[in-house]
Amino acid sequence: MRLVLTSLDGSLLDLEFNSYGAARQALAALERRSIPLVLYSLRTRAQLEHVRRQLRLEHPFICEDGSAVYVPEHYFPAGILDEQWQHRPPYYVYALGLPYSRLRSILQQVRQESHLDLIGFGDWTASELAAATGIPLEEAERAQRREYSEIFSYSGDPETLREAFAQQEANLTQHLLRVRQLHFSSLPQWYLTGWMQPTMAAEPNWLPGEQAVQRLLDCYQRHLGPIKALGIGCSPPDVAFLRWSEQKVVLPSPIADSLWSEALPQWQLAQLPGPEGWNEVVLMWLEETDHGDE
Repeated sequence: MRLVLTSLDGSLLDLEFNSYGAARQALAALERRSIPLVLYSLRTRAQLEHVRRQLRLEHPFICEDGSAVYVPEHYFPAGILDEQWQHRPPYYVYALGLPYSRLRSILQQVRQESHLDLIGFGDWTASELAAATGIPLEEAERAQRREYSEIFSYSGDPETLREAFAQQEANLTQHLLRVRQLHFSSLPQWYLTGWMQPTMAAEPNWLPGEQAVQRLLDCYQRHLGPIKALGIGCSPPDVAFLRWSEQKVVLPSPIADSLWSEALPQWQLAQLPGPEGWNEVVLMWLEETDHGDE
């Protein structure tokens, strides 16, 4: 079975116009072959649902940097999803992240106890967020429908910020906090998530999002057998799914170098950035694998 795992911003979608137009040929080729296209993104479920409607996708997706996996109802046959998947129509959900309300509480505690000037998406109205970020109002509303992550603005010392959240993490029993800067944003924005601690069997350098990717791929394997996965990314968070892809391709981007530092010898660097490069990579991969053991 073949499968494509991809990020959105700077990969399938261009950064300037948020458009996938240059990738239409490859998208149509995947659809003709019924090859699942799985989206992995820092975006919210509402934002990914909007993109999936535009692309006419009906496959599972992973949102908020691996905080939760959403599988449409009736996608897998009975017995593939175990009791850890929660039925939330029209999906089954495997959640790994701290709920948004808890993250908001942690952000407020850091703000008060450390006297840091932190302004989260939850502190804005949708109109204020749209004006501050330059995104359309409808997209701002979708970005505010957060479930397992918070984005906040902070322009002070990064080490001070990390130390403040480390103090809050000490109060958690089953989760680890992760805070990191967003490089594609025009504002000094940071991304906050809380993760279930990995099992003892996890690798020492295990990334939180890898748990979500592994869980979804395991479902596909139990349903349809061995997987030949193509992973396409362009930024550091994409390592979470690239590590689990048979063929790993990095698209050129302003921050691709920091992702490339994670690369192993078999990783590939595409010639073109964004959806143009994405289109070329997918078409070449299809040509190479169309006569495999399908």
